[in-house]
Amino acid sequence: MQQYSDTWRGNRRLFQQHFRQSASRRFHPAQYHKINQYLHSLIIVPEEFMQHTMSLSQGLIYSSLYGLDIGSEDLLAKKAIESVALIGRALLESFPAVERFPWLRFMPSWFPGCGFQQIADKLGQIIREVDTIPFDEAKTGAGTSLIAELALENEGRPAEIKKIKSMGTISFLGKTLFCTMSSISAFLLTMVQHPDVQFKARAEIDRVIGRDRLPKFEDRRSLPYVESVYRKIMRMHPALPLGLFHVSIEDDFYQGYHIPKGCKPFASPLAMNRDPNVYSEPDRFMPERFLDSPDGPFTSINNILAFGFGRRVCVGRYMADNTVWLAIASVLATLDLQKAKDNEGNEVDIPGEYTRTFFRHPKPYRSSITPRDLQARDLILATATMVD
Repeated sequence: MQQYSDTWRGNRRLFQQHFRQSASRRFHPAQYHKINQYLHSLIIVPEEFMQHTMSLSQGLIYSSLYGLDIGSEDLLAKKAIESVALIGRALLESFPAVERFPWLRFMPSWFPGCGFQQIADKLGQIIREVDTIPFDEAKTGAGTSLIAELALENEGRPAEIKKIKSMGTISFLGKTLFCTMSSISAFLLTMVQHPDVQFKARAEIDRVIGRDRLPKFEDRRSLPYVESVYRKIMRMHPALPLGLFHVSIEDDFYQGYHIPKGCKPFASPLAMNRDPNVYSEPDRFMPERFLDSPDGPFTSINNILAFGFGRRVCVGRYMADNTVWLAIASVLATLDLQKAKDNEGNEVDIPGEYTRTFFRHPKPYRSSITPRDLQARDLILATATMVD
């Protein structure tokens, strides 16, 4: 974890400048384009919906930051996924040992408890490639992108170039990528499990928007039930169920508990969002709760604990928030999500299980994804190559 320092504050300011709510509008065209392509992929090869969801998350980040069109089979995409997986593995398995016993870092990698050294070496190599390759391609490419623009503006200023490179590091990509992938994947599974919710949300879209176009960001506040579905997904299925550990910089006391300096507490969004003392029936998927709450569903993004909180809140949260909402609204407007059927026409039951890993997402399952009707299919095909 990067220390809270002048370097961290400088990097953070750069992130916030270009990913705050107002600045995130520059990513809207890429979000429309990639989600249109996502819908197209879902009706062409529906059985690979999990891969399509990951490709959407990756493609959008690389397109928005670097102006690069990255496919799921691209080496860069594979390395990004591998690096994030290694980070999750390290945080859950290996690195806690070296945090408790610092002398392990001086032992050979074959020594019991020192597997973290092999992971760290491999991770370091991959991250250097993930950081450098897209930055160099963005600078020399013909297209325009946020990274290319910033690199041009700061040419000859090594310190600023280093900050700009940090915008594409896995610390940003990992959180935003997996939050997007995990949340959309959880939505797809939840809609298969709750067809009544799917029907209500679709009816609201038809009533407000009609059938002749896909949802736009301007429609968001006119779709309170769709917003409630989105908020409920984010509450019940945070991508990082444990959150990221923080480090206390001084001794502290909280509700009678002593938190010593250097302590590394986890603030679990999953536990907080499913606290039965706060939410009745916390495991029940009921979007209506947001509609019935005093403030309604359109509350501050700060209330979405899946994005974290405090000074280390996810810097790409507005980008992720917009992407997940638009994907949810677009899928509801055009697709029918159901349980798969066997050869005898019987529905195949879905366990609805999630991984028990650092980055949480649904385990593989079978489902049926089809266009609602011919009109929806034609709309998807017509918009698949458009940039709005």
